[in-house]
Amino acid sequence: MKVSTVFNAASIVIAVFVAMFIWYSNSFFTKKRKKEVALYSMLGVKKKQIGRMLFYENLVMGALALVAGILIGTLFSKLFVMILIHIMSFDVNVKFAISLKAIISTIIVFLIIFILASVHSYILIYKFQLIDLFKSEKVAQKQPKASLILALFSIIFIGTGYYMALTYKFNNLSILLVILVCTVIGTYMFFVSFIVFIVKLSKKNKVKYFRGLNMIGTSQILYRIKANGISLATIAVLSATTITAMGTASSLYYDKVNSINKLTPFSYDYKSNSESIDEQIEQIINKYPNNKIKNCTNSEVMIIDSKWPELSKMKLHPVTNSKSYVVSESTMKELYKARGIEYNISLNSDEVIFFMPMYSDKVMENPVGKNIELKIKDQKVPLKIKAFKEEFLTNQLYINEVAMLDTVVVKDEVYNKLYDEDKVIKWRFINIENQKESKNLTEELEKTLGSNVTLSSYYENYMLTMSKMGIIIFLGSFIGFVFLICTGSIIFFKQLSEAYEDKERYDILKKIGVKKSEIRISIAKQISFIFALPLVIGIMHSLIALTILQIVLSSSLVYPVLITVGVYTLIYLIYYILTVNSYWKIVDVKA
Repeated sequence: MKVSTVFNAASIVIAVFVAMFIWYSNSFFTKKRKKEVALYSMLGVKKKQIGRMLFYENLVMGALALVAGILIGTLFSKLFVMILIHIMSFDVNVKFAISLKAIISTIIVFLIIFILASVHSYILIYKFQLIDLFKSEKVAQKQPKASLILALFSIIFIGTGYYMALTYKFNNLSILLVILVCTVIGTYMFFVSFIVFIVKLSKKNKVKYFRGLNMIGTSQILYRIKANGISLATIAVLSATTITAMGTASSLYYDKVNSINKLTPFSYDYKSNSESIDEQIEQIINKYPNNKIKNCTNSEVMIIDSKWPELSKMKLHPVTNSKSYVVSESTMKELYKARGIEYNISLNSDEVIFFMPMYSDKVMENPVGKNIELKIKDQKVPLKIKAFKEEFLTNQLYINEVAMLDTVVVKDEVYNKLYDEDKVIKWRFINIENQKESKNLTEELEKTLGSNVTLSSYYENYMLTMSKMGIIIFLGSFIGFVFLICTGSIIFFKQLSEAYEDKERYDILKKIGVKKSEIRISIAKQISFIFALPLVIGIMHSLIALTILQIVLSSSLVYPVLITVGVYTLIYLIYYILTVNSYWKIVDVKA
């Protein structure tokens, strides 16, 4: 897949989400100006004129924001490209450049979004009567009813989703959809019913309920939960999606980067057809003192028809007839010695070692004890798998440079019995020093050898992995960051909206002698409740999803997941502090 295609797909996702965010923000700010619109109406201004005024105002503000965004994006474009290049481990001098195509595309997309948002504001004016506009912030909200049945069902749905995820056997893909549906439905029930039930239940603790401003804070939460419940559930689901996406990207990057040595154990390997080629390659390597040869090993493998056991637990497309690389035990010992690994397995004549670098016990059965059959000419040799290795014995060997084969190690006497000169490939393996810094050497070897020799190199595999995973981690983090900013801003706007509505209530509290410090603490507690709930639920959902990913990859992903959750929580904490301060500034202003 081309890099441009990946970035185009990512830009579409971002554009859709930003459009939703702008639409929500526009609705918020329009709602805050209902009194202003009512005053215009009382002064005799027609709704058509008011709507036109708001339309042009939104359009101008949108245009100014667009210009500012383009300028900031252009200024920081080089920085983001440098970050991407660094993640991909490319040694490229990044120059500052202005992309007219990107600017034009941005202008078109955002002008469409702003025009639609402005039309929405225009239409909104006609939906309210004059008296409704004046009373828009005075409308009392009914206290939501606490349903014990729905509260229990929320826990049942979420618990079922979690249980199915943690015990998933990877034998039915449709179960993943059931897990997703159960978790999402349970989340909405949790915020709409379970939280209400728990908050109401907390009122029965009279000592705590009547302490300080807890009574007022609890009542505030209950009266707001009806309006905020669905929004908070949506934010929890979006947070789970964001953390899962970011965690998946960082986990894949972490896993692939750490598995490069397992996938490519040698600096170079190639089909060794002549001694002159070997000498030529050594001469080229000797020209680079920073990449001295550590060891060289000449070996041979056979490509033989094989019938191996079906190991996939999913059994979607069982394939048992294939071809395998067959290596003698003595060859394996030489290769292990070259890599500095101790060989400690003793094979019998009817046993083999199976190399399975992508093995996962959750999606694959343990191959030990299962039978494998090697076929050459009229011979069929049944063998039993004694052990398996989760690695490649050699570099990623290819047949016709397309299909990667399994590797089977057999006893020398079995190898000799199967020996067919027409099936033999002579291979040469080389290890060098500082293989990650062998760009120039690798390029010269490939240029000199051309198409005459198929060279598999550690550096090439390393750069290929870093480039692919670099794009994934960059886009995953960038999109996740955009989602995080948007979801955090939604909570921020909703809390500020409530601050304007609650200002008079807090003025009354100040007049009856309640200390400002007590009011601020009460506000901080209420807002922490609103911020913490969707964050905690989102993190819990994402950890369950990432647990499945860890099982599939058969690798510990604790480190990247903790970093992802930590960064997400830190940014949410910053939003929380900003919201508390902004809320307090609104309610602390003297009437």
